[in-house]
Amino acid sequence: MRRYETIFILRPDLGESVQKEAIRRFENIVRTNAGEMIDTDEWGFRELAYHINGERRGFYVRLDYGGNGATMNEVERNLKLSDSVLRYLSVLVDSDTEPATVRAELEAHRRRTAEARAAAEASRAAAEAARGATAAQASLDISRPSPSEEASPESEFEPEGSSKEADSTTPTGEDDEQV
Repeated sequence: MRRYETIFILRPDLGESVQKEAIRRFENIVRTNAGEMIDTDEWGFRELAYHINGERRGFYVRLDYGGNGATMNEVERNLKLSDSVLRYLSVLVDSDTEPATVRAELEAHRRRTAEARAAAEASRAAAEAARGATAAQASLDISRPSPSEEASPESEFEPEGSSKEADSTTPTGEDDEQV
């Protein structure tokens, strides 16, 4: 059995129920023509690269199915006749495939992807918690005086940048001109 992938774009002004009905209709065309559905992906609304029949957006759908050339031709014939379809494209993915095996591979891939997303989310939450703890610790450290500030009480009265050496120098200005 050959594996095909057909991507089609539905008009954006169709209601959700009409979109679902159109997708079911094309899935049934595959089944009634000795084909077997592997997967259906609804990609949703996206901007078109260029205007098609005055439309700027479209609802993208991907059908992944197994069948023979006649199955794919019947799907394309019905896509061409449908007023709700803006564009479509069919591609031969594999010339000899087993749909059950492909479905199992897709399910395993989805499971791995979901696990990776969950792990990434847990890692992100842990990093956020660590950042929050660090920020809380930093705010506590700022509110406490440092050990050097506690040790020298006269440092409270001296402005920053002043030192005894600065007091011993002569001011510049008029005195310099008299010399």
